Amino acid sequence: MYQKPKGTRDLFGKELRRLEAMNSAARSFFGRNGYEEIRTPSFEFAALFDRSIGATTDIVEHEIYKFEVSKKLYALRPEGTASVLRAFIENRIALPARFLYICSMYRRERPQKGRYREFEQIGIELLGESKPFFDAEIIDQAKRYLDLIGARDYTIELNSIGCQDCRSEYREKLREELKADIPKLCDDCRRRFEKNFLRIFDCKKETCQAVYDRVPKISDNLCTECAEHYAQVTEYLNKFGICYAENKKLVRGLDYYTRTVFEFKHGGLGAQDTIIAGGRYDLLMKELGGPDTPCTGWAMGPERLLLTIPEDLPALNAKEIFFIAGMGERFVGDIVALRNQIQDGGHVCMVGDPGESIKAQVRKANRVGAKYSIIYGEDEEREGYYTVKNMDSGEQRKIPKNDFVSFISETKGS
Repeated sequence: MYQKPKGTRDLFGKELRRLEAMNSAARSFFGRNGYEEIRTPSFEFAALFDRSIGATTDIVEHEIYKFEVSKKLYALRPEGTASVLRAFIENRIALPARFLYICSMYRRERPQKGRYREFEQIGIELLGESKPFFDAEIIDQAKRYLDLIGARDYTIELNSIGCQDCRSEYREKLREELKADIPKLCDDCRRRFEKNFLRIFDCKKETCQAVYDRVPKISDNLCTECAEHYAQVTEYLNKFGICYAENKKLVRGLDYYTRTVFEFKHGGLGAQDTIIAGGRYDLLMKELGGPDTPCTGWAMGPERLLLTIPEDLPALNAKEIFFIAGMGERFVGDIVALRNQIQDGGHVCMVGDPGESIKAQVRKANRVGAKYSIIYGEDEEREGYYTVKNMDSGEQRKIPKNDFVSFISETKGS
């Protein structure tokens, strides 16, 4: 009798319906936030993943399914970011760009609860935005999606792993600190230190972790720019009202990350407790042959997440596209509340960087195809209204805050 391969599974009945409900909710929710779904091939040239993920990572060394056809080496897709960036470069897509992917990934790793060799991922990629505001925004979007589908009891961990300059100086400092402890480290850690040194902090062995508890951490050795970026990310998270814990040993298993990294964890899942992981990766686009472009994003494991959430999941439908342009960072709280109100009304709503000029933000609203741009600053705050511009007609009017719910409900999708 034929059987399915180890690490795979058959999806049908309630389990498939729950997974599809989660995917449907993701399409609706992230569509409201301006993300456009993208589908890439399930296999790519293997060199794409070797270069993007890092030749010495566990994924490339041990977990990728590779095969050769006509002397060309291919690989089944082990993660989504590299394929999305390859598609962006190859198809010459305009910036800024927001992508959502929902697709199968393949890794030859040891199967266990919530972990398979063929598995789904839901992921978002925000391309072309460098400001700390957007690091915080994608964390906020992840949290709001989890809350929407009924996830509970998860925690958020945050760290900064700096840039190439930070890491170069820190590596030498760490090498000096670890001199006496090298014999205590496992073989994997000694190998990783020479090839991908930050990943030593991801080691699960208690003897190694006891050593790493004592050494300086990368987040305490950031350059001025990276330290300022990280401080602003935490400030924005506080303004978003997001609870998080700083984990100075948090790193990511892929080579392309820079600066902000984060993980959402659920204690009820045992050792494999991460349900969302991501961060900033400003160097990868150029590394793959594209323009020098800042990027940030994350990926989620639906199968693992489904173990923690209720039976029923909601599905929503998006309508018009709104864009909020704030005139200063002190209005972030009001802007976030307004964004939530618009999205709760069933519409797409994106937020500009409140540190940019209104003119620059309205230009971005036009580029992303917004039907309405909403300007909010000192005059609006003082007099209690929103300035709403119809991007098609150019008509601009003041709508009192008390009347805005009616305006949203009366706005019909095109």
